[in-house]
Amino acid sequence: MRAPNAILILLAASCGLQDLPAQEPSYPTRFSPELAAHPAVRDALAYIDDHFESQVAEWIRITQISAPSRHEGERAAYVRRQLEALDLQVHIDSIGNVIARRRGMGGGPTLVFAAHLDTVHPMETDVTVTRRNGRLYAPGVFDNSASVTNMLAAARAMHASGLQTRGDVFFIGTVQEELGLGGMDYWLKYNPEVADMLVALDGGLGSVNYGALGIYWSSMVFTGAGSHTLSSRGRPHPARAAARCILDIYEIPVPPRGGGAPVGAVYNVGMLRGGHVVNAIPQEVSFTVDLRTVDPALLARLDSAIVATCDATARQEGVEFRRDWIQRSEAGGTPEQLADRRAHPLVQTAVDVLRYLGHDFGNRTPAVPTGSTDANAGVLRGVPSVSVGRARGGSQHTLSEWADIETAKTGTKQIILLAAALAEIVG
Repeated sequence: MRAPNAILILLAASCGLQDLPAQEPSYPTRFSPELAAHPAVRDALAYIDDHFESQVAEWIRITQISAPSRHEGERAAYVRRQLEALDLQVHIDSIGNVIARRRGMGGGPTLVFAAHLDTVHPMETDVTVTRRNGRLYAPGVFDNSASVTNMLAAARAMHASGLQTRGDVFFIGTVQEELGLGGMDYWLKYNPEVADMLVALDGGLGSVNYGALGIYWSSMVFTGAGSHTLSSRGRPHPARAAARCILDIYEIPVPPRGGGAPVGAVYNVGMLRGGHVVNAIPQEVSFTVDLRTVDPALLARLDSAIVATCDATARQEGVEFRRDWIQRSEAGGTPEQLADRRAHPLVQTAVDVLRYLGHDFGNRTPAVPTGSTDANAGVLRGVPSVSVGRARGGSQHTLSEWADIETAKTGTKQIILLAAALAEIVG
């Protein structure tokens, strides 16, 4: 029975309905629970359960193949062999990416999965894996050996189950992700019309990122003539200029990060270098700046302010200044600027797949307009792109890195469901 309008008005006024938080908008999705009941999908998911111990063994094997950025060759060769065994079209391109194409039946979108092969750890790092209390411990075991393993396991499950899609599915092991997304950027540059959607396999399980965090890494270099300590009084001093500049940089106002949105910015002076002896003015002193924000205009504005501060300090101190780029990844945009990206079915499909697999987002926003993965390269080129997580883990980029074993099963099933939904399963 419908309540009279007067009663509705009174209820609204008494309950303060106008003060209730706005509900999350309804976004289009390509996933439904019925899709997971498709026989081929069901068989592929069961394959992961039945072969999970073999997957863990391969995870250990991949982790123990050292793969620093620019030295991914041995790991790439291993990944290539595994993908070739699935009757896929596989090759390694000129930068070192492993590209495998799983042809669809036709008439569907092309979906790209990317897992970076490289780690931040030097070749001489001991990458022996320890298994203890449901976890794997080793440098690189979480970032990103887990993703590479998940991708291979998902490809095997799709092959074993006979899962067919209308669109092509690419499995790409990228190189140099840790050096500014080098491999993914290269592949997209030379294959500009291939990907309809890009899914980077990177990050902790439960993350869905559809934006691109802008990252500027710079070395601020101050140079001068130098002098012995005994004749140094009153002379231009690169170290003094660098020190004053660092203090001035930290006085540059930065907008706060408000409302849970990844706007605002952050920067850090992380490394200082200079001098060769104790008893002389150094001829060169430098420090690094790491500047990050998703807002392109704010990124440019703060970068200009930092460089202008360094330049002004150098002139005041009578020394020379130059900025050397270390890495430059552009920002994808603010939440408002990326509203159309959030509305693409790719994003909500990723969210819905995670929910189906039992992930509870709690009070967190399910998908956020930031990210620092291979997906950034797609975002900046206008390709609908997200990154999704691989497992739970922590201490990445350290010698104490770890990953939770069981959650990698969910991370792998996620790939299968995304492939079936986005590349359009047949039948």
